[in-house]
Amino acid sequence: MIWARACPIYAMSALKLFVATVMCLACLPVQAAENYRLQAPDEVYALLHTYLPDAGQPIAADDEIARLGLVRRLREQTRDLLATEGYFSPQVSLDTGDVLTLNVVPGPRTKVSSLELNFAGDLVTQEVFKAEAESFRADWALKVGEVFRDRDWAQAKERLLQQVAARHFAGARIVESQADIDPERAEAHLRLTLDSGPAYRFGELNVEGLHDYSPELLERYNLLQRGGDYSLESLQTLQAALQTTPYFSYVEVSADLAQAKGNVLPIKVLVQEAKPKRFTVGVGYSSNTGAKFDLGLRDANLLGRAWLLNSGLRLETKQQSAFADIFLPPDTGGWRNSVGGIAEASYISGLRLRRQTVGVARSIQLGDINTRFGLSLQGETTQADGAERSHKQALALDWQWTRRKLDNPLDPHRGNSVSLRLSAASRYLLSDTDFVRTWSRLAYWYPFSSQDVLGLRLEGGYTVAKSRTNVPQDFLFRTGGAQSVRGYNYLSLGAHEGSAVVGGRYMGTSSVEYTHWLSASPWGVAGFVDVGDAGDQLNALRAHVGSGLGGRWRSPAGPLALDLAYGWQERRWRIHLSVALVF
Repeated sequence: MIWARACPIYAMSALKLFVATVMCLACLPVQAAENYRLQAPDEVYALLHTYLPDAGQPIAADDEIARLGLVRRLREQTRDLLATEGYFSPQVSLDTGDVLTLNVVPGPRTKVSSLELNFAGDLVTQEVFKAEAESFRADWALKVGEVFRDRDWAQAKERLLQQVAARHFAGARIVESQADIDPERAEAHLRLTLDSGPAYRFGELNVEGLHDYSPELLERYNLLQRGGDYSLESLQTLQAALQTTPYFSYVEVSADLAQAKGNVLPIKVLVQEAKPKRFTVGVGYSSNTGAKFDLGLRDANLLGRAWLLNSGLRLETKQQSAFADIFLPPDTGGWRNSVGGIAEASYISGLRLRRQTVGVARSIQLGDINTRFGLSLQGETTQADGAERSHKQALALDWQWTRRKLDNPLDPHRGNSVSLRLSAASRYLLSDTDFVRTWSRLAYWYPFSSQDVLGLRLEGGYTVAKSRTNVPQDFLFRTGGAQSVRGYNYLSLGAHEGSAVVGGRYMGTSSVEYTHWLSASPWGVAGFVDVGDAGDQLNALRAHVGSGLGGRWRSPAGPLALDLAYGWQERRWRIHLSVALVF
């Protein structure tokens, strides 16, 4: 009964739908199915098909004005498009009929038949630059015999101008540019004249935008020698150096041609000062030291003298610390002095440690290389589970050297990083014992593709001392955990004292990691193998192996790593969470 009642309803609905469809179709304007068709060789078909009017757009049969307009556009645009690719004598015809047909025969491709490249200015009038002028001629991009394209012609001129203006000749300009095209012979005759202007030398810095800081601060970062040869690279280096300081939020460095006096070129520096004080609060978690809470205070203009104060308090489950460092602006030679102190307390792998350190340092950054000299006075109190409490003191002289050649410091795909460190103390100079600590690390990245990266790391250290008894833990070695030997607890590999793990005089680790980044995604997966150990006797070291798989996520601070690792000697799985980048 229900089906019988529903049938009339369904039938009536279908009839209404049919009537409505017919009425809608009757209301549509009637258009002829007239388009145009493109007939062209393969070498130009894609170009014309992409940029000519849409061939699928119909034209009403009675719209003669639109039809004539389409014919005109097709003729004009076809010739213009072909000319950009070097075809200056094409045959373009339109067959009329029910459907327009655009027939294209591109003809011979125009090639560069002759080139006249001239220079004016100091580039040719001064003997010292004539060899450089010849190198510009030899390096010209659009040579005789090559296909002439408008794009290539424009790019070749721009490239030449940039090359000349990059060193000495900041005011270089093109004063003549001519391309004569012979369509019948398919030849292009090129003529270009570039005036280098004078060979400039650096003048004074003209600084705009300073309020809290004096111009002397910028001079400390200025490695440009007044009277030195102008180069664009030097300006970019100065801009990068100022931009990385905490003093400015915006920096622009340029040559001030309008203020040039003869061949002396002042440098214009436009800055926007950053707020000097910054207070930060942070929370996080690391599988090494547990949950953490951070407080930080930075003042880039301490006492109004452009001294940089970095201070902070970090509370972690296994470790707590408070520190304060004051960095002075660099001197005229690029060296930067600093003074600071730190107080730490930790309980890791059965070792309870309290340490206080004060020190001074002097460092310099030259290109990819950072060099640092330091002197620190350190006192520590340690107590290993099952052992007595002990106190150690050392006045240590420290040298560090690091070279980084990386395509991206936060997320490297290609390059290497080398770090060396040497520390020494004497019992005759406020130290409990004599020791020399050596340490080195090599990290290497190689891209197999844009998405696949192989990372290698080697690390080793040795402390020369009669025994480890009176050497502070900071100058001994423990390893294990994230960024070290995964699959083992943090700092669980080392010498043994009581039931605790303490620092030993020897350490060696290595790591191989292969990362695959998912296409168009910040996510990746990695497989790794770590090997290493630390101890007090070289013949007691064992190859503790950890291997596993992990996930990667590109964060603003670098790739974050979540790894599941198996420690083969302990036969246990462990999870490690860390920032993946290791220097």
